[in-house]
Amino acid sequence: MRSHTWLLFAPAAILTAAQCSKGESDSSMPQADDATFFLAQTTLTIPQVDYEPAVYYEPGNPYPHLDLSRVDASRVVDKDHVALILENSYIRLTLLPALGRVYALYYKPTGHDQLWRNDTVTVGKGLNDTGWWMWIGGVEYTLPGDEHGTTWSIPWTWTVLEDSRRRKTVRMQVEEQATGLRETIDISIYPGKAYYEAAIRITNPTDDTVHYAHWMNPQWTPGGRNELTDSTEFIIPTDRILIARKWQRNMGPSPQEWAGNRFRFISGWDEMGDLMADGLQHGFYGAHSHDTQEGIVRVFDPQKTPGVDVWTYGYRPDRIPMGSGSPSRGYVEMWGGTSKLYPDERRPLAPGASREWTEWMYPYHGTGGLTLADTAVAVNFRMEPNRAAATVGICPTGRWHGTIELWTGSADVDADDHDPLKQWQVDLTPANPFLEAVSVADFDSLALRDLTLRLMSSRGEMLTVVLESVGSRQ
Repeated sequence: MRSHTWLLFAPAAILTAAQCSKGESDSSMPQADDATFFLAQTTLTIPQVDYEPAVYYEPGNPYPHLDLSRVDASRVVDKDHVALILENSYIRLTLLPALGRVYALYYKPTGHDQLWRNDTVTVGKGLNDTGWWMWIGGVEYTLPGDEHGTTWSIPWTWTVLEDSRRRKTVRMQVEEQATGLRETIDISIYPGKAYYEAAIRITNPTDDTVHYAHWMNPQWTPGGRNELTDSTEFIIPTDRILIARKWQRNMGPSPQEWAGNRFRFISGWDEMGDLMADGLQHGFYGAHSHDTQEGIVRVFDPQKTPGVDVWTYGYRPDRIPMGSGSPSRGYVEMWGGTSKLYPDERRPLAPGASREWTEWMYPYHGTGGLTLADTAVAVNFRMEPNRAAATVGICPTGRWHGTIELWTGSADVDADDHDPLKQWQVDLTPANPFLEAVSVADFDSLALRDLTLRLMSSRGEMLTVVLESVGSRQ
């Protein structure tokens, strides 16, 4: 039996663009086990404030700037975008490839999009080298650092890299104008999998060392309401959080313990602000709506992207920049970055060098929360205050067949020496998650502290999860 944490960091092999353009046979590829599996191009018309006439350039400065005094927020126009739809039985992913952006992530088991989208695209001031930012929504991938970077404002090139029965892949590319850094993102979906995969590569083709930070910014609204629900929880596997000096007036001193912290729930955010993880124990983080029992999670290599920064407008904010002016309770930005601190820390990239990694994002539901996630399963195993039961919840990213076991004692105990306290044989899919409340009334306090969950797949892979005690909600 192999025991590991099931993080598959090696990108899959891909066909070349030339092979795709020639229509080369993929008869050697595995047959899709997914009745719905396709990639399509369409035109998506999105209303936006008519800001483009106010864009200008300065001599010697490569970035587009915006004269906000010339933007009439009441004037709305329709903007046509090339959109690519990647769809299988569990998700429908919408890309705006010329913007380098994931625009929507629709989860078929619940019928909900998990990403915030502005009802009318609007613009405002930004603390970056362009001086502004565009509120459109989705997931953005940013270089070279600072707040939102600059690559959101630059046209991206794109191509369909693979459209086979085993994978649908779109490649999006951009060159950051001042540093010369080049970014390539291969966005893929697979048959019967509820995640999308992003293989990211940053290259320095220049003759100089460039200091940079790459941050991805998902604007999440788990639950499908296009705003945060009142009982949204933010899950980060860290012991402490850091608060930047400029936000300490709103959020208190730095550092703070994360266990039981009020900022774990959106209801604990009195005002807007940022918090950062002070190191990670695992390569995932997520947001979960306890109101709708839906969540979304990012899975990644914490050695390559160690940074996590969380931003919200606060609990039930008075104003969110919805272009239509409609009221909204906002979204959460849960940034993931190549540097630990956001947004000022940067790392060197030597001439001709590159950095690459792969990460995954997927929705899940029906688990009661989240304590651990990898590319195969989202797991909830926790004891909440004033509850006489431990919650066991599992939602897989694809079909998962195997055994779930509840043990007392160290996770290193040989299974041949003991019997589990409880055992379930399951056959799960993203549409059919697992959720059980296990009474702990008969356990003494020592045994309760040592409860361990073991997931053993039919392929012999094992994942162990220790019980988490969750502080009271704010």
